[in-house]
Amino acid sequence: MRRTTIGLAAITILVLAGCRSDAADVTTIPTTSRPMTDESMGDMDDHAEDLTFGEPVDASQADRVIEIAAKDDFTFTPASITITAGEVVTFRVTNEGALTHDFTLGDAELQDAHDLEMAEMAGMMMEDEPNAFMIESGKTKEMTWHFDEATELLIGCHIPGHYANGMKATITVES
Repeated sequence: MRRTTIGLAAITILVLAGCRSDAADVTTIPTTSRPMTDESMGDMDDHAEDLTFGEPVDASQADRVIEIAAKDDFTFTPASITITAGEVVTFRVTNEGALTHDFTLGDAELQDAHDLEMAEMAGMMMEDEPNAFMIESGKTKEMTWHFDEATELLIGCHIPGHYANGMKATITVES
């Protein structure tokens, strides 16, 4: 009985905190307290083999740095980026919102598959992958990528509901 009362009180506090309109004072609550295990990761480690649009490289090889902002209005800024095939780019991503976001680089097919995986994970946090990482509120992370051929790619956030609400940006890799 005591656990039920404490649990209900905690849920009530979380719901009331989420209903506040004073966004400046909102405290970010972790989306999960359960780290992903090898069993819950399934075949996510195999994604590196599926990356046909280049490869991750050391940041010291970057030709340029592109600053990207992840925002709580479900946008990335800039919304479109042009890169030249053969170029090495460091994406410096800053989460300017109060919500946790993720940054996933890939084609439309990869984005759709990743969105389904994240929905199935039911709030568990993913581990960083060669082409994707989670980014907490106020934090900045980087990914450096060698784009080896012309293609059309997307950046997507796959926290449940974010991608469906338009949290994506386009990358055009030109010849």
